[in-house]
Amino acid sequence: DLPLRGNAQPAEGDGLGENPLVLNFRGNALSRLGRFKEAVVDYREATAIFFNDREIRQACLSRTNEALALFGDGQDAEAVKVLESVVRRDSKLADSHVALAAHYWAFQDVGRAETEWSLACSESDTGCQEYKNLEWVSEI
Repeated sequence: DLPLRGNAQPAEGDGLGENPLVLNFRGNALSRLGRFKEAVVDYREATAIFFNDREIRQACLSRTNEALALFGDGQDAEAVKVLESVVRRDSKLADSHVALAAHYWAFQDVGRAETEWSLACSESDTGCQEYKNLEWVSEI
């Protein structure tokens, strides 16, 4: 872990020092149980720790998970804001582009959906091939 910058001191109970991967996994479990508000709290805490440790990709993955939990909680506008923030910071993260594409498609914004899908397939680190496997998609 990197020390906090400047004179910053962690507030009591802010979770800094906890393993952010554990928080992310717990958020995933809470999401699977439909406890989206609780999952968002874990994802946000994991994101803060990852950013503090300068692990930008991991922070962006946690933010993407946060957005998915926000969608699950019916907070679509906030979820889209989070995803748009993620793709500005890490444009090569396929998951965020695919989530935006699915959202735009659901709301018949075909042009934006196709743009995000294209970015996921051609500009991301991993591409979109996994998302074409319906069995894999149904399991995540």
